[in-house]
Amino acid sequence: MPLAGDKNNLPHFRPDGTFRIMQFADIQDVAPVSPDSLALMAAALDAERPDLVVLTGDQIKGYAPAFRHKSPQELERLTRHTIEQMCAPMVSRGIPFVVTYGNHDRQCGLDNAAQEAIYHAQPGCLNENAWAELCPGTLCLPVLASDENSDEARLAIWLADSGAGDIGGGYEAFPAETLDWLTVTADRLATEENHPVPGILFQHIPLPQVYDCLRPARENEKGVPGYRTHYTPHLKLVCDEHYLESGTLREPVCCPDMDSGEFGALSQQGSVFGIFFGHDHKNTLVTHYRGMRLGYAPTAGFGSYGPSVERAARVFTFTENDPASFETHLLDYRTLVSAQAPHPLRDKLTSTTPVTAEEARETFRVPALVAGVAIATALACRLIHSITERR
Repeated sequence: MPLAGDKNNLPHFRPDGTFRIMQFADIQDVAPVSPDSLALMAAALDAERPDLVVLTGDQIKGYAPAFRHKSPQELERLTRHTIEQMCAPMVSRGIPFVVTYGNHDRQCGLDNAAQEAIYHAQPGCLNENAWAELCPGTLCLPVLASDENSDEARLAIWLADSGAGDIGGGYEAFPAETLDWLTVTADRLATEENHPVPGILFQHIPLPQVYDCLRPARENEKGVPGYRTHYTPHLKLVCDEHYLESGTLREPVCCPDMDSGEFGALSQQGSVFGIFFGHDHKNTLVTHYRGMRLGYAPTAGFGSYGPSVERAARVFTFTENDPASFETHLLDYRTLVSAQAPHPLRDKLTSTTPVTAEEARETFRVPALVAGVAIATALACRLIHSITERR
């Protein structure tokens, strides 16, 4: 089976041998989409003019009350309207994009297959141009050589639906069938191209291996606690300098409880040189781990909690001759749009409120003399989370 059927519809490296990707994570909204989110997206696209945009899940705020008690027709119209608004910054600029899904998208009541059909209808969506036989949001999009007459794949853009919430709490392990598809398809691509094709994988939920890059916080450092099975009472974590490339850890790494073997299998297969994700809205950490780069994009949306004016897009620049040595940086709202938070009080509260039970326990472990303040703060946190419905 030839890759993607028609290589004429696949992107190429630029004539100067570069290719630029922009990642938008966790826009997490419902129509009308926040104008502040759209302003950030538009400004980032205009600043960098990427060759491809990757949407890495939780585009849809599926738990929002607006999706409740809707007829199937009303639900489809609202979801379509939301997706159209989110894609408008790319569509209006003629910038192609691909999309995968997070734990909140399907909560709107319209499954990922139905949402995929809406994305396919948006000009510039390349999901249909990729190998994508398994499920919506899991695909391989090759980037061809800069020579317009060449059909040689020089870089592979991988997307994977990393799963949803687990019925027992926390998050599902990375799906075994998805991992099998990724490794088999990478081998298949290498066979078709007569050489391994280096690739980068985008997914929504982070890998447990991020915890391997952390160490206990020192006395003068502000760390975060682990999540669920990764939690140790009173132990806060920060990135170990040995692994750190850039960014910060501002909230717990909310990954699956167990290691699915994703990192090990992809490392053994050997094509993927980096895995990037979202999900934890305030984290911007990028690490080097066992020959691979693991990293976050923070939320680009103002429809849910986030790091105030440090909401951002992540930019990747690849070179044709050595894609694995890519450069990456953030473009944030503060730099591109305004240093003033659009909603100062709400943004301040949601940027500082604990987002997991473990973080709340660490935050409110205080002496009895200030217990009243802690209780009042906890009540305020509950009120905020009744609005944001983060976890």
